[in-house]
Amino acid sequence: MLEPFRDSLWNIPTWAVVVMYVSQAVGVLAMLHGFSRRMSLYFQGTRDWKPDRLGTRLRHTLVYAVGQAKLATQRFPGLMHAMMFWAFVVLFMGTVLATVDQDIMELLFDSKLLRGNLYRVYEITLDLFGLLFLVGLGMAFKRRYVDRSARLSYDWGWQVMLGLLFAINLTGFLVEALRLAVVEPAWQGWSPVGYAVALAVNLFSPGEAVLRGAHVALWLFHALLVMVFWGVLPYTPLVHLVTSPLNVFLARVEPHPQALRPIPNIEEAESWGAGRLSDFSWRQRLMFDACTECGRCQAVCPAWAAGTPLNPKYLIVDLRNQMLAEGGVPHSTIGGFGEGYRPDIRPGAQLVGEVISDDTVWACTTCRACVYECPVFIEHVDVIVEMRRYLVMDAGRTPENINLTLRNLERTGNPWGHPPGDRMKWAEGLDVPVMKEKKEAEYLYWVGCAASYDVRNQKIARAFVRLLQQAGVDFAVLGPEESCNGDPARRMGNEYLFQIMAERTVGKLNTYAFKKIVTACPHCFNVLKNEYPQFGGEYEVVHHSELLAELVAQGRLRPEKEVNDVITFHDSCYLGRYNNIFDAPRQVLAAVPGVQLREMPRSRERGLCCGGGGAGVWNEAKGKRRVEEIRLEEALGVEPDAVASACPFCMIMFDSGAKNLGVEEQVRLRDVAEVLAESVGVEE
Repeated sequence: MLEPFRDSLWNIPTWAVVVMYVSQAVGVLAMLHGFSRRMSLYFQGTRDWKPDRLGTRLRHTLVYAVGQAKLATQRFPGLMHAMMFWAFVVLFMGTVLATVDQDIMELLFDSKLLRGNLYRVYEITLDLFGLLFLVGLGMAFKRRYVDRSARLSYDWGWQVMLGLLFAINLTGFLVEALRLAVVEPAWQGWSPVGYAVALAVNLFSPGEAVLRGAHVALWLFHALLVMVFWGVLPYTPLVHLVTSPLNVFLARVEPHPQALRPIPNIEEAESWGAGRLSDFSWRQRLMFDACTECGRCQAVCPAWAAGTPLNPKYLIVDLRNQMLAEGGVPHSTIGGFGEGYRPDIRPGAQLVGEVISDDTVWACTTCRACVYECPVFIEHVDVIVEMRRYLVMDAGRTPENINLTLRNLERTGNPWGHPPGDRMKWAEGLDVPVMKEKKEAEYLYWVGCAASYDVRNQKIARAFVRLLQQAGVDFAVLGPEESCNGDPARRMGNEYLFQIMAERTVGKLNTYAFKKIVTACPHCFNVLKNEYPQFGGEYEVVHHSELLAELVAQGRLRPEKEVNDVITFHDSCYLGRYNNIFDAPRQVLAAVPGVQLREMPRSRERGLCCGGGGAGVWNEAKGKRRVEEIRLEEALGVEPDAVASACPFCMIMFDSGAKNLGVEEQVRLRDVAEVLAESVGVEE
C-alpha cells in the first residue's frame, strides 16, 4: 500500500505557481507597508516609560492575549472568538508546514516532511480546525447581522474581512475536495470535510477534465483571496490581530496599575494634559489602535446607560480614526455605530471639542468598569483624565460646578466650601483623640471630607468611632489639621492642585507616628494607598470594613443583637474594582445575626457605579437619567429592606436618588458600620 503523503502542487501548472508566489509577495509587501504607515503614527506621540518586568509581561500576554482569559468570561462571544482564533493559528501553521514541505524539504533535499502518520494527523487536524473556523465565522455573522448586537460596529472593514475569511476557508475546502474527487487516495478519509464534499461532487459525475479545470481555477482564486487579505489587513479593524497582543504586552503591570500617572515636572511643562493627538504617548496611540470594537466597555458603562454622550468604545475608536485620518491612512468608514452618531473626524479637527466633545469628557465616573471588561487592556479612564487635564489647566473650559468645587478645594480644603474650623464638629461628645495631642497611635483614622461635613456621613463616622472605642482600638484623627487629600482635584483634571495637596498631606502625615491609616472612604483609601507613593507617601492603608471584619473575627466586637433585615450590598467602584476588596464588607454584614444577604444581578467586579466617582458627586452630567437611580432600581429589584454600602460618595448619591425616585420610606440606606454598630449595641 502506498504511504500517505502531501501532493503539494497536484494539477497545478508552473505558470499558476508563479502567479501564486508573486501574488503572495505583493500581498505581504502591501501588508508590511500598511503596518509601517500605522506604526509611524504611534511614534509621533510623546515619549513614554520603557517597558520593564519583561517576564511578567510575557506571562500576562500568554494568559490574556494567547489564552484569551478575559474573552472567555462571556460564553457565546468567548467561544466564537476562541474557535476563530485557534483555527486561524492552526491553519496558518499548517500553511507554513506545507510551504516548508514543498519549498525546502522537497526542492532542496528531495524529501517529504508531510508523509505517513504525520501527514494523517496533519490532514485531520487542518480539516477539523477549518470546520471550526467556518462554525466560528457563522456565529460571528449571526451575532453581527442576524442578532444585530448593539455592542458591535458595522462598517465596511468588518464586512470585508469576515467575507474574505469565509471565502478563503471555503475555497480551501473546495480545492481539497476537487483533488480528492479525482485522485481518490486510500487515505482520503483522514480529510473528513474534504472527503464529504468530494463525495457530493462525484454524485454529479462532472468528469475528470472539468474537475481538474475547476481545481486550478479555484486554487488560483484562493491564492488571490489570501493576497487581498494580507494587503487590506492593516486598513481594517482586524489589524487588532497584531495591535491587541502588543497592547496586552505593554499594559501596566506595576504595583499600582490603577493609579493615575502624575505630570512630571509640572511647573516646567509647556502644556498640560491631552488636547491634541500629539499630547498622547506612543503607547496610548498604539492602545487606540488595539481596540477590537467588541463593545464590552459600552455594555457596562454607567454613563452610556444613563444616556450621556460618553460611550467608551466610541471614544477610543474616534481617537484611533482621528489619528489615522491625520496620518492619511485609509481605515474603516466612520459613523457606523448607529443612527445619529457622526463624529467630526477630519485632518486638522480640534481633538477635544470637535472629535471628542467636552460633555463626553465630563460624563465619565472613572468607575473603571470599561477597563475591567476590556479584553485587550485599554485604559479608557487614564485617557479621559488626560483630556480633563487639558480642559481644566490649559483650555480653561470647565463646567461651573467643577470650577466651584476646585475653588472650594483651594480656599477651604474641602470640595463643599465648609469652614475648616468645622471639620471636627462631627465628633462632638465622642472624646475622639487627636494626633497633635496624642502624638502616636496604632491607627490614624482618616475621616475624609464627606464624613466631616455631610450630615448623613457624619452619622457613619460616629458609628465607626464607637465601634473602635468598644473594641479598644488605639486610634487618633488629624482633626483640624486634616484637609482634603486632593483626590477630587486629580479626578477632575487639576493635577497641579492635586500635587500641591498631596505633598502638603504627605508632609503632615510624616510628622506623626502611626502603623496604619484606616478610612471609610474608598476614594481616600485609593489615593492614600496607591497614588501617594508617587510623592513619597508610603503607608499601610486599610478600609474600615477590613478593620471591622478583623475585629469581629478576633472577638473584640461581638454582634449579638438580631437585625432582621434583607440587605443587598452595593460595591463601591474604588473599593472593589480598583482595590479588589469585596469580601470584607460582606463578612461584616454576614456576622450580624438576622441579616440575610441578597446579591444584585450586577455585583462584586461587575457592580454598577453609583455615579459619584470622577467628580460625579459635584457635576451634573448631561444624560437622560441619573446613574444612581438606575442602580437603586436594580437594588430594589431584589426586594431588600436595606441597601448597604461602604462608601460616603455612594451614600450621598443613593440618598439623592432615593428622594428623586420617592423610595425613601421603602428602603433604608446604611453603611456596614451602622449595621454592625446596631448589633453590637453601640448605636446612638
